[in-house]
Amino acid sequence: MWVPIILIALGILLVFVEILILPGFGAAGIPGLVIFCVGIGMIWVNSGFTKAIIYASVALVFVIPISVIGLSLFRDSSAGKTFILTASEKTEDGFQAAPKELTDLVGKSGKTVTPLRPAGVALINGQRVDIVTQGEFVAPETKVEVILVEGSRVVVRSL
Repeated sequence: MWVPIILIALGILLVFVEILILPGFGAAGIPGLVIFCVGIGMIWVNSGFTKAIIYASVALVFVIPISVIGLSLFRDSSAGKTFILTASEKTEDGFQAAPKELTDLVGKSGKTVTPLRPAGVALINGQRVDIVTQGEFVAPETKVEVILVEGSRVVVRSL
């Protein structure tokens, strides 16, 4: 009678590994669900549905805290650190997000001040903005619309 209980516990553990360590849902999660269901099914066939639910509940009560503690200890181990990305993109390293005032320009329109070959300047919402087209030439005093902001790069298309 220990085999189904071990299968239920192993299934729960694999689902926790999928949730806490591995990205997505598949590599350990699907086999975990299958093993969990096989364990419950084995108890159900041998002892009935009520006993299957009781054994699954008891396994959940014991396995969940043990899994959480074990997996958090695993995260701090050298083996766990090979699975978890610790790199970060810091401003000091040259990474930067688009400024809020530039991201607010997406969808807004304005007029070009200089010719765009493909870069130039436009007046959008009363503010001079360095812009770039997707490669085409745009004459001065042409209406343009902001379609994309990547970092400090503002991409427009002519209207």
